[in-house]
Amino acid sequence: MIYKEPVSIKNLKFKNRFIMAPIKTGYGSPNGDVNERHLTYYDNVSKSGVAMIILEPVSVSQSGKEHPKQITIHLENSVENLKKIVNLLHKNDCLACINLNHAGRAANPKATGMPPKAPSSITCPSTGQTPEELTKDEIEAILHDYEVAVKRAVEAGFDAIEIQCGHGYLVHQFLSERLNKRNDEYGKDKTLFLRKVLEIAANNAPNTVKFIRISANEFVEEGITPEKNKIILDLAKEYGFDAIHCGLGNACDTSPWYYSHMALPENMQIEAFKAIKNMTDLPIIAAGRMADLEKIKLFERENIADFIAFGRPLIADHNLVNKILEDKTDDIVYCGYCLQGCLYNVRNGKGLGCIVNPEIDKKPVTKTDNPKKVAVIGGGPAGMSAAITLSKMGHKPTLFEKNNELGGQFRLAPLAPHKETMTRPLEGLINETIKHVKDIKLNYAFTENDIDGFDYYIVATGSRQNIPEIENLDAQYWITSLEFFENSKPVKGKRVLIIGAGMVGMEAAEVLVEKGYDVVITKRTDTIANDMEPITKNLMLKRLQNKPNIKIMPNTKVLKFEKNGVVYEHEGKKGKWEPFDTVIVASGMLPNHELHTLLVKKRKNVLVVGDANCPEDIFAATQQGYKAAISIE
Repeated sequence: MIYKEPVSIKNLKFKNRFIMAPIKTGYGSPNGDVNERHLTYYDNVSKSGVAMIILEPVSVSQSGKEHPKQITIHLENSVENLKKIVNLLHKNDCLACINLNHAGRAANPKATGMPPKAPSSITCPSTGQTPEELTKDEIEAILHDYEVAVKRAVEAGFDAIEIQCGHGYLVHQFLSERLNKRNDEYGKDKTLFLRKVLEIAANNAPNTVKFIRISANEFVEEGITPEKNKIILDLAKEYGFDAIHCGLGNACDTSPWYYSHMALPENMQIEAFKAIKNMTDLPIIAAGRMADLEKIKLFERENIADFIAFGRPLIADHNLVNKILEDKTDDIVYCGYCLQGCLYNVRNGKGLGCIVNPEIDKKPVTKTDNPKKVAVIGGGPAGMSAAITLSKMGHKPTLFEKNNELGGQFRLAPLAPHKETMTRPLEGLINETIKHVKDIKLNYAFTENDIDGFDYYIVATGSRQNIPEIENLDAQYWITSLEFFENSKPVKGKRVLIIGAGMVGMEAAEVLVEKGYDVVITKRTDTIANDMEPITKNLMLKRLQNKPNIKIMPNTKVLKFEKNGVVYEHEGKKGKWEPFDTVIVASGMLPNHELHTLLVKKRKNVLVVGDANCPEDIFAATQQGYKAAISIE
């Protein structure tokens, strides 16, 4: 594989052709300091085998910040902060690149403390913010910020500088016919701002390797296409830039493409990158769902890219590149591109994580001097995470699973529409468990007779369906959402009522709608699928919005089943539906706490994790399993 081989750009030697793409972490403080969590994270990923890491996006100024906890370069202490990461990467034989950006209309007022500014006053759909139009003086100030940022990047010791010129951010906005409606020189010559930024980088970092980041295709009407990128590619060469880093989509209009969501077709990315490759002789860095060995071979075979960039796949497995280099690919824990543990947690303030890698922002566990015998009861995500961590620490876990395979309810995730790639992290977590945990008992229901002989007990027995109290429910044919996805009970007839429009209920509804069933789905509150990752939710609702065979009913309570219909209450008013052939109960989950209660009663050292503690998501489960394991002394 050519990507395993070293290569040089100018005087910079890459030990291989694998690069880490910039990933927002949300780890910082509001003043943008680099902290221990950053350093632990960058220590982990820089030992992955990658030749270079492009740091998380850094705004050139306060006005261009996207996230309140974004690392800064515009403050007096920024160079000192950034040097901490650069020095760490160099210590681990990894090159350091900084991604410089200004978000423009995608800037976050909660981060900047001011309204967003852009070439023209055109709303950013993903934020709902309408920017103010930049004045010429403000444009000049931002250009000065770019100059200061480039100089500081050189001072901090970065091996390379990447200028963000795509993905719907400020440079891209100036270039876009759709977003730049100005009548001054910056509107008449839409390349003017780009050329000034490139000139600043060229003049202030002449000996530093420089990349341009582009969106090969925005996938939006009147947006940037591969052909419209030609001007950027030509200017990149004219100003002495060294490589083109290709992604897709933009942060405001087509965020699923920008964040490489699992539901999108891959062939459109491949065609866009091929077009870019045919328009320039500069090296191409390919980013976006690249952690697929067959896909990498295709890119090599057809000469689509010169470098491969991994983003979220390195969060799922921070030893990914080493495993590729050492031909240990069967050991890779692959990313499912669900955005649930990474982007979702950045946006909600928890910071970057992963549903299958609770260690990404934590120091490696230390070996214990006092190994304990630990019973881990339940082989779902929480139990597997606990058992893996215990094994790494040198404890002696026995993992009990009542079914004939590991995975728990995680096994249902790939069965939902457009979530087939969730098989990848599921299988990776199971393989990690089998690799590390020496004592796994399948088809084994842990009972009171098994209690003796362990020092600690971690209860990960999962959850069961919550069955609401509805008059005459048992007179109706009904099944649970678990039975539906497990296919253990059939859906009868044509008309289906789903009680509960959370993530699981909505996913069941989409399955049935696509098969031609007539579906009514209810929710007591007005929040539909509020437990679903937002981009995934928006894509699902978009797929369903024009379907005539589904009716989504928020603020609706099912009151009673009668022989000739179903009585319900919607926004305080009663109504009645015709009878349904099948009712699917998807009204939340309840913890299986019986074993935990028994162990507490017997005064055992017991910890409860995952859904057995409180039904949440896979991210919460693996985090709790990890934390329970490291708490054992």
